[in-house]
Amino acid sequence: MKNREIDYIFTGPLAEYCTKYIVYKRSLGFKMGSSVYYLLRGMDTFFLQHGLSLNSSILTKEMVEKYVARRGVESVKTQHMRMSIIRQFSLFMNRLGFSYYVYPETDFVQIKNDFIPYIFTHNEIERLTKILDKIPISPRYPTYHIIYPMLFRMLYGCGLRINEALGLKLKNIDIEQGIIRLDATKNNIQRLMPMSKSLHKYCKKYVKRMGFSSSYDGYYYPSKNGSQYNSTPVYCQFRKFMSMAGIFRENGTTPRVHDIRHTFSVHALEKMVDEGNDIYCSLPILSTYLGHRGLESTEKYLRLTIEAHASIIGTMTEYYNDAYSEVVDYEN
Repeated sequence: MKNREIDYIFTGPLAEYCTKYIVYKRSLGFKMGSSVYYLLRGMDTFFLQHGLSLNSSILTKEMVEKYVARRGVESVKTQHMRMSIIRQFSLFMNRLGFSYYVYPETDFVQIKNDFIPYIFTHNEIERLTKILDKIPISPRYPTYHIIYPMLFRMLYGCGLRINEALGLKLKNIDIEQGIIRLDATKNNIQRLMPMSKSLHKYCKKYVKRMGFSSSYDGYYYPSKNGSQYNSTPVYCQFRKFMSMAGIFRENGTTPRVHDIRHTFSVHALEKMVDEGNDIYCSLPILSTYLGHRGLESTEKYLRLTIEAHASIIGTMTEYYNDAYSEVVDYEN
């Protein structure tokens, strides 16, 4: 199998610098996937249509405000994404000596974030696993029935973000020791992630079934042509599998793939609490394993779901009260 990277093509006045921006952000450890590419391409095309010349070293406030203006019935989140990308891009261009208007963060539209993640029950995890293990062989996609059961087990067993999993290469996994090494993650944090014995065993089986040679240096989840799997079809397929397993939210929709990561977080902490581990030690360990910059992000995961998980309410409440009082005392 060949290891192919996606080619990003820009055709507008910012083409050269859009490419340089991607290289720059990747050098800092950021994942620059297809969603960022489409944002940059849309920005490049917009300024092409609005008369920005190829050699222009100035991007005015008026032009930026036209770009970030609300478009028809688009969502607030979509508009917010444009505000964010043009701000980051302008900061980058100004470092190169250009004079680009930097859209202020204080003017960003506010995204209402009251979404509560779905936490799978252990029974639902078992049902979904059985559905995945029964995927029929497809002549068109000969490794489809092998990849999806492995991908799900890794998402649930390690709490990976979907793009972290899809970006894994065989060299990132120590098959003998059962350790995953993530180098370029969301927060530019290198992580060493030990696998459970059962997941480690399944990984060994997966490598044999995929037929990876000793010299193979490509993706752990290769697409049909050897490139990185795109997350969009993965989302669609998992929605289908969840529907087949009878797993739905209260509104009738299926959970998101990212909810598997939330589920890992809650189930992992529940297990540690049930085993009598000290919450003061357990939460930092979980935070590091998840690749969070600090405990605040991990707490956010758990606060969103704590009402449905009575076994950790008392322990977490005590932790929050003590932790926050320490922070206040320190800052004062």
